[in-house]
Amino acid sequence: MNIRNLILLLLLSIPLHSHAQENMGFKVNGGAKIGFQAITYNNPNFGIDGYEFNKNTIQSNKIGYTVSPFMRLTLKRVYVQFETTFGITRHSFDFKSIDEDTNTLLSNQTEYNLKTLCLQVPILIGYNIIQEGKYVMSLFTGPKTKFVFTSHDEQEFKHFKYDQMEEILKKRCYYWDFGLGVKIGNVFFDFTYDLGITKVSEYIISKSDNLKFTSNRRDNILSFSMGMIF
Repeated sequence: MNIRNLILLLLLSIPLHSHAQENMGFKVNGGAKIGFQAITYNNPNFGIDGYEFNKNTIQSNKIGYTVSPFMRLTLKRVYVQFETTFGITRHSFDFKSIDEDTNTLLSNQTEYNLKTLCLQVPILIGYNIIQEGKYVMSLFTGPKTKFVFTSHDEQEFKHFKYDQMEEILKKRCYYWDFGLGVKIGNVFFDFTYDLGITKVSEYIISKSDNLKFTSNRRDNILSFSMGMIF
């Protein structure tokens, strides 16, 4: 059984467990949220064909989107939350070159654009630090696994020396999440920071010249989301 079917089965089983919840002292809630995310890079050591990621490199992040069904198990102030997050992120690297004689930017700047399609599966443990009536504030943390489904058509290399370049991304990456949640009634807002643990790239290859370049970058993800819990 895959993760999505498991989450669906658990959500559908919530009504069947209402009596058991009362007896055991915990409750089960389901819900969904939508959000926005942006990627920052930690010590990337990013180099392609002599173009190094340094102070002249501009990393541009376009806002990505996420949608997440989830299930939450709560016992007093502590909860465990299981999510399945579908996400799209877009970002680029602009390798700026300076003319040393005129101290101006050269034309035809080297650029790498990437769109990432992914499935993220976090398991979060939270604690309600404030719990007054319908107002709740919580801190949460936990591991996250990201599965990447980006293809060559979602990558664009501009003005590099070599042709037919492609980055081979890792299909599975690991993170550790830290976050703050605010809930008012059934509506909540989450602010999350994902710390990248594993590299996101295997290598970059020029198929026409059969050359490989390494990229040792790890990504960190900043997210904001809002949703409903029932």
